Amino acid sequence: MARSNGSSGSSFSIIGDGIVITGNIESKVDLHIDGEVIGDVKCLSLVQGPSSKIKGAIVAQHASLSGSVEGSIDAGDLVIAASARIGGDVTYENVTIEQGGHVEGKFKHRSSKSPNLARSTVNMNEMAIPLELTEGDKAA
Repeated sequence: MARSNGSSGSSFSIIGDGIVITGNIESKVDLHIDGEVIGDVKCLSLVQGPSSKIKGAIVAQHASLSGSVEGSIDAGDLVIAASARIGGDVTYENVTIEQGGHVEGKFKHRSSKSPNLARSTVNMNEMAIPLELTEGDKAA
C-alpha cells in the first residue's frame, strides 16, 4: 500500500502484518514493514514494526528497527528499539540503542578506517647505527 503525505508530496509504502515477500526490495520512498521480508531491503527511510522479520541486508539513510533482523545493516541514522533482535554487522553514522535492544554482530562507524596491522611501523631497511663504546665511555 502506498500513501502520499499531501503537503510535501512524499510517499511511503507499507508491508502489512501477515504479508511475506521473498525477494529484494529497492524503494525510492519511505518504507514501513510489519510483515516478513526474505531478501535485501534498500530504501530512503525504514520503519520496522516489532512483529516484523527481515532476513537480508538493510541499506537505508534512516532506519528505526523494532523487530527481528538477520543480516547486515548500513544506515546513516539508526535507532534500535528495545524489542529489536539483530543478528549481523552494523555500519552507521549515528546510532541509538534503547535499553533491551539486542545486537549480535560488529559495529562500525561509516568514517572509521581499520588500522593496517600488517604494515610495520619500523622500517627495517633503516637500521640504527651501532653504538660503540670506547675506553673512556660509561654505560648505565
